[in-house]
Amino acid sequence: MKVLVIFVSCLLLIVACGGKTTQQKQADRNLALLQESSADPDFVKGRSLVMEEKYAEAEPILAKSADPEAIFFRALALQGMGKADDAAGLFAVCIQNGIQPVESLYNLGLIAYETGDKESAAARMNEVLGKAPEHAGAHYFLASAAYEKNDMAIAEKHFRAAAKSMPRNGAAWEGLFYALVTQDKFAEGWELRENLDLTAGDNLANLLLVGEKLGKSAEALALIPAGDPNDAVKLQRIVLIAQTSGLASAIAEADKLPKELAETAGFAVLDRGVEGTLEWLVSKMSDGKVMLTCTAGKEAKPVLHELTVNASGVTALKKTYTSDTFRAAVPAICQGK
Repeated sequence: MKVLVIFVSCLLLIVACGGKTTQQKQADRNLALLQESSADPDFVKGRSLVMEEKYAEAEPILAKSADPEAIFFRALALQGMGKADDAAGLFAVCIQNGIQPVESLYNLGLIAYETGDKESAAARMNEVLGKAPEHAGAHYFLASAAYEKNDMAIAEKHFRAAAKSMPRNGAAWEGLFYALVTQDKFAEGWELRENLDLTAGDNLANLLLVGEKLGKSAEALALIPAGDPNDAVKLQRIVLIAQTSGLASAIAEADKLPKELAETAGFAVLDRGVEGTLEWLVSKMSDGKVMLTCTAGKEAKPVLHELTVNASGVTALKKTYTSDTFRAAVPAICQGK
């Protein structure tokens, strides 16, 4: 897991899109083909072995089959065995003979990518979409390629199309979420919360950050399941509690952090916010002090104010604020008022 970024200027932790292996995606894409009937026992057996990813067993069996479709599955087997050139040759024959032409073209694109020819791979995928505009695999490939290039508008377009064509593809929804929030489209990203696998990677922690950004702290807190979440979620939960129940409750939550985590960080972020060019952060330091750090701009030096926090409220600059008025008073406190 990547460590959650806790600085105010880094409100979002963006992680790379995950997904299935090439072989798993091949199996998913071709699963429907299992429903097809064939009188050729070698084809039936070989095709089944390909779906089980037993490529070395499948290839010689499919080589004996007289079924026209066998050549396509033999190509898949060779591809799975790492014999890219042999597989590419058979996929080309499939295209020439109208045997699974779209999927053959798609797999040629994958082979081009896996052998380092990214431009040819992208060209093949665009050809696939020219023949099958809703092809989820091609959209996902082009989305991932755009994501790597930081072209988030194109990544969003293709991830959205992939998710639409294959709604059960969690990787497509995840990719769309990160493409959106990278473009600061937080509201649209938040709406995808029911489509994300919140048990995978840092998805939950990042979604909680989006909820914080949108002022939906209570709704975000409700997304955290019972039990012992990962460290990123534990840290984010403290901030959400501060924004819903006040700093005293956030401090109580911070005191529950595992000793190792608290010692590694050196301090616990309790709350944070942005008002125009002002960025502010409330932290509990290792010595127990609660500090408000104010940064009025990128070139400005941080200004620190010590806070006194108890059940009745927060005291700063000799003024006491109730839990529900402190956050609104932070800009004035940062100005020394």
